[in-house]
Amino acid sequence: MRSGRQSTLTLWRPVGPAELALVRASGWRAWPPRLPDQPIFYPVLNEAYAVKIARGWNVPALGAGFVTRFTVDAEFARRYPVRQAGGRTITELWVPAEELEEFNAHLVGPIEVVREFHAPGYGPFAVRVAEAAAGRESAYDVMTMLSVAGADTWIGLDRAFRTDALTYGGDGVTTLKDERLLALVAACSRDGRRREAALASAVFRTEGFLLPALVLRTADWVPQVREQAWRSLAAALRAADGPALVAAAGVAVAMGSWARGDRALETLMAALRSAPVETLAAARAHRDLGLRRAAYGAWLESGRGRHQEVMDAALSEPDPVCRVRCAERLVTEAVRDERPDVLERLLEEGSAKVRVEALTALVKIGRPQAGAAHLADRSAMMRATAQWAVRRTGREPAALYRQALTADSEPGRTRALVTGLGECGTLHDVEVLLPFLGHPSPRVRAEAVRAVRRLGGSRTRIAGMLADPAPVVVRAAYAALHTEPDAVPAAQLWEWLSADAPRHVRLGAYELLRALDTWTRVHVDLHLLAARDVGLGDRAHADLLAWLRGDAATAYRMPPEEVRLRLEPLIAAAEPVVGGEQARRLRWHLGIG
Repeated sequence: MRSGRQSTLTLWRPVGPAELALVRASGWRAWPPRLPDQPIFYPVLNEAYAVKIARGWNVPALGAGFVTRFTVDAEFARRYPVRQAGGRTITELWVPAEELEEFNAHLVGPIEVVREFHAPGYGPFAVRVAEAAAGRESAYDVMTMLSVAGADTWIGLDRAFRTDALTYGGDGVTTLKDERLLALVAACSRDGRRREAALASAVFRTEGFLLPALVLRTADWVPQVREQAWRSLAAALRAADGPALVAAAGVAVAMGSWARGDRALETLMAALRSAPVETLAAARAHRDLGLRRAAYGAWLESGRGRHQEVMDAALSEPDPVCRVRCAERLVTEAVRDERPDVLERLLEEGSAKVRVEALTALVKIGRPQAGAAHLADRSAMMRATAQWAVRRTGREPAALYRQALTADSEPGRTRALVTGLGECGTLHDVEVLLPFLGHPSPRVRAEAVRAVRRLGGSRTRIAGMLADPAPVVVRAAYAALHTEPDAVPAAQLWEWLSADAPRHVRLGAYELLRALDTWTRVHVDLHLLAARDVGLGDRAHADLLAWLRGDAATAYRMPPEEVRLRLEPLIAAAEPVVGGEQARRLRWHLGIG
């Protein structure tokens, strides 16, 4: 990626609680020095690998695992080798320990926590918090973990504090060494009076990191605890910094569907709407998708987003729901102010849903002619909108598709044109589409199969595509014919099932044969099992057993004599595979003595 003019490389690193605390101590700006027995610092090059280590190694070994993401100057990073530690995607950047300080100097921006994992039930984490509160564990390490905790973690931790698994020296009140963690443990305890007293303490009104727990207590099952939580929340919100407010808002979003959670959600969203711009921006970029969407809603409702900011979000925000919300705002304003230039930019650069909104708005302001340029869009909903727009001009989109298909186009556009004509053409357009069954591009041929069938075209021509060299075409032909398996002569299907045909052709023939009738299904399964077919034998075995378990009971008539004579030797040949008991049942169902 690029940051301004500087090219950067994005890396990930899975860490445990101790290393995370050291990163926090650096202001999230540097990696701690390696230990004497750690000669290499090795961040990884993809998030999935980091997640695998954090969840599969850090959690069992350390009780928690975190995935961090950071960027480094790409030019500087080229000096370090990329090592493959396993599969193709398991790659690491190897930085010698003695060069880590220089590596830190080339980091671009802060180190971020993007994923967190804890032991099931959050019990070990709750014990760790209680131990830190009692002075038997590093309070800083625990505070670091809480500082990056998401809504699920706060909710799970709250519940874990009230389980039998949590023991920390009896009641433990007099031995707790950290007042903030003491308040947290007490506010989540089973004792309602203790929860109420904790919420009334000054620490809950001044310590921002406790704000998520305070929000949770506003939905407490005891009315007196809820009332105290609301009294403390007003003061706590005034004192909260940006990170605390964002964390609490995430918890409130998660509580939105609770019986007593809607008020907390409304309160936190109101706080976000009036929060500093930086805080609202952090919430809009949060990894929690629910919070991200709620923050976008608060941002748009507040009217604080500048036009260019909303446009940038509509075009580049990763979450499609947030993109569409921004686009809807821009579209509403563009229709009100008659700004076709805004709509045209969204139409050219936006995602499919954004383009649909923009084109619909252009039609509303009297510019339906814009639809013709988008008839070949790859998105089905965009093509449908473009077809509607063209009809609003008095023209038929099918005529434009026919005209466009007479000219040479790149395969992607041709495929969309074929699809479009299949969507709005008539039976007479089948002749226009048939030549595309021989197009060099497999995806165009597959789309032509679907379009011909959709318009009621020849099943015979589609049947021939079952032998196409491209699997995508054969799948399309099978999908078009699977409800009418008799459209293809059985003899032809048996020929395509032969062992020297490509696997995808054999698979299509097998599926159509088994769909013909009950006894053809049994016949083709036994045929493959008797031949010990490597490619389709397992599938045939599973299907035959499924027939014996269920469908065989509805085969009320015995097969004709010639069918029994054909199947009897196949049962004998397949018996070593299916077993004696299944072979006996087959003979009984077939009436073979």
